[in-house]
Amino acid sequence: MTQEPPPPGSGAHLTFNAPLSSESAARLVVAATAHAPEVIIDHGCGWGTLLLDILAAVPGARGTGVDVHGPDIERARAAAASRGLADRAGFVEGSSSDLTEAADLLVSIGAFQAFGTVEEALAALADRLHPGGRLLFGLEYWRSLPTAEELALMWEGASIDDCLLLPDLVELIHGAGWRILDLHDSTPTEFDAFEVGHLREREGWLVDHPDHPVRAEVDREWSAWLRGRRRSMGFVTMLLAR
Repeated sequence: MTQEPPPPGSGAHLTFNAPLSSESAARLVVAATAHAPEVIIDHGCGWGTLLLDILAAVPGARGTGVDVHGPDIERARAAAASRGLADRAGFVEGSSSDLTEAADLLVSIGAFQAFGTVEEALAALADRLHPGGRLLFGLEYWRSLPTAEELALMWEGASIDDCLLLPDLVELIHGAGWRILDLHDSTPTEFDAFEVGHLREREGWLVDHPDHPVRAEVDREWSAWLRGRRRSMGFVTMLLAR
């Protein structure tokens, strides 16, 4: 095996770069495509899995995924080719803020920060939506307000203002002119699978390299999850319309 540890966050053992199971994603795809969209754009597409699932469910539709992370775009293109969808799926390495094309279905899962705040993202996405279109929008929220000790472990500079409680988030969405047609609250099992999925590749490498310095980094990631995010953080995916 290589003497260099795998990079963090590759998600090599994950299907979606979000706390979603295949079953939950499939249900959301059915809801999101009920209006038979012809043009789909995924802002922050990651590995392109959800966009490709949508295209598979809507024969004849075309889709574009955009993401700033080059290796994710490469993985998405390979997945499109392996699923026979490369002729209908295009992937762009770059910022979502630079892609202004409008669509019948927009997807933004865990990527609203590309446009700024949640409010700014909802406004920017509204400008990119065809009349009668839909937005599949996923983001973190507080299940309960975190303690100061939890915030200190989550990520550098974590603040209680980084997320909202779910009722406050719903009020914000309504106030921005959107209606919620469907909602999936990621389960603790989905969240655990997501977190472990991101740790698994490096943990497997450490089995054969137990004394490598990266062990301390991986141990801190476990603490950031279990002592920081796990109790208080949730993730919700909503189907929105205007």
